[in-house]
Amino acid sequence: MLYNILLHFIFIAVTLAKSNVNPIVTTKYGKIEGINYETPNGFKTEMFLGIPFAKPPINELRFEKPLPPTPWTSILHAKSLKSRCATYPDIMAPYGSEDCLTLNIIKPAAPSDDPSGYSVMVWIHGGAFVVALGNYGLWDQIEALKFIQKIIKDFGGNPKSVTIFGESAGGASVSWLTLNSEAKVLFSRAIPMSGSALAPWAHTDEVVETSLKLIEAAGCQNLSNVKECLKSKSTDEIKVATSKFAKTVLKADGVNLANFHPRIDGAFFHGFSIEEAIQKAPKRDHFFGICSQEHIIFAIKGAFTDPNAIKGAFTDPNAIKGAFTDPNGKYMPITPEKASNFSREDFSEIVHKILGTKEAYGAKANDAAEDIIKFYETQKSAYQRNIYLHLYAQLFSDISFNIPTIREAKLKFSAGQNVYFYVYSFVPESSKHYLFDGAGHASELSNFFGPMRLNFFYTFPMEKDAEKVQKTMADLFVNFAKNGQPSNDNIKVPPINTLNKTPYVEINANTKIMDNLWEDRIKFWNLHSKKFGFDWPQNRKIVFRDEL
Repeated sequence: MLYNILLHFIFIAVTLAKSNVNPIVTTKYGKIEGINYETPNGFKTEMFLGIPFAKPPINELRFEKPLPPTPWTSILHAKSLKSRCATYPDIMAPYGSEDCLTLNIIKPAAPSDDPSGYSVMVWIHGGAFVVALGNYGLWDQIEALKFIQKIIKDFGGNPKSVTIFGESAGGASVSWLTLNSEAKVLFSRAIPMSGSALAPWAHTDEVVETSLKLIEAAGCQNLSNVKECLKSKSTDEIKVATSKFAKTVLKADGVNLANFHPRIDGAFFHGFSIEEAIQKAPKRDHFFGICSQEHIIFAIKGAFTDPNAIKGAFTDPNAIKGAFTDPNGKYMPITPEKASNFSREDFSEIVHKILGTKEAYGAKANDAAEDIIKFYETQKSAYQRNIYLHLYAQLFSDISFNIPTIREAKLKFSAGQNVYFYVYSFVPESSKHYLFDGAGHASELSNFFGPMRLNFFYTFPMEKDAEKVQKTMADLFVNFAKNGQPSNDNIKVPPINTLNKTPYVEINANTKIMDNLWEDRIKFWNLHSKKFGFDWPQNRKIVFRDEL
């Protein structure tokens, strides 16, 4: 039900020119008036904000697949951001509205020298599939991409050179979109950032149980008319119903952090598994990426309210209004007090209580937990302080992000797709964690887009090396979007060309090409899942082929 994510921005790169008159673009749907905007570094752009890409999802269209927008007869004034999508809980945003199926287009003021037009980048934001809810999740995104194909040429874009990219739930959405046969002609390249459809928080049937809780809490237990009953409920009523079982964005004490997420239902793609869907998916270029220690921001209670944990991430201390992770978790996330003195015993307890369960392993539960502990203790030499705290973060970074993403990359390579990989490890001085080393989940966003603010237009200071890292990342992304090869003047990222190695580019102050990413950790989880009959990186009973 409410596990939706809304496509938010379209970026078209790169050279720009001056204009003092508001730009007007004529499309098949009608004329659209935007505004001129000069970026903080002096580029001249034209911005078109709040363009409807579908009919408003209200009344009979609520909780239905979106339909194309109705053409307008007068000029559409796209000069300000429209209503945010509703979010539960109210985190990082005002109340919002369900009538929010709009997108924003930012384009150079000057026309492209290429007669085909500018390459296009479509950003899909994250937020655990609940921040800024749309109406129908992945189907909203498909409709937005269809709309882009119909109008982007009018804005000077090339509809045959569209790259989708997104982070966290946005990255998982990108991963899911690559599996949809209907999207075959809607985009040609993909950049999933810190998210994979294979991840344990992005695809499991646990969402069925959560949806049933919502149905019951909303008073819609009659399964013969669930949708009609939910349609009759107001946004507030659905929020209140959700609050009865999910008071926070993320869950505690488990590897499936998300309350709501997509699931394999036989509708979005045809097949019984994501692996099968990958083999049948349209061939595209992929540039996968993860941060070097994703789990940092999920590891400790209050990570989004503790100034030591998020120093440079937010310029507005009131930006986060709701609780992010359930504070009532018994084992994970841990308290700041426990984090400061985290021991082997603490690490062992979390592994046994969260992972070594009879539901997963049956009679082998204790042996499986000890197998995990034994392996991760071989990783101690990688850390100089708070060793078991880092092993805890590494373990759950591997389960929730690293292993699923690398597996997806290798599966897509084996299916004949062009695949590249990056790891983002840059941490500016002001954002260094008081306990952890490494770049946590979403670390790249504040450097790539600027500090998170509630308003859209802002300037921000760049710390030492941050501007260099920002340019490196932008060059890699833009060149990939243009020609399918992530590169800049100094680096050409090698593709994955064998199942035995994962070459990658490490993005930091001294960006460099690396030979093989975390081979021992990949091998461990493949062998562990076969030996004990359960695989935590995909949260299911499954057997993987040795080479993956």
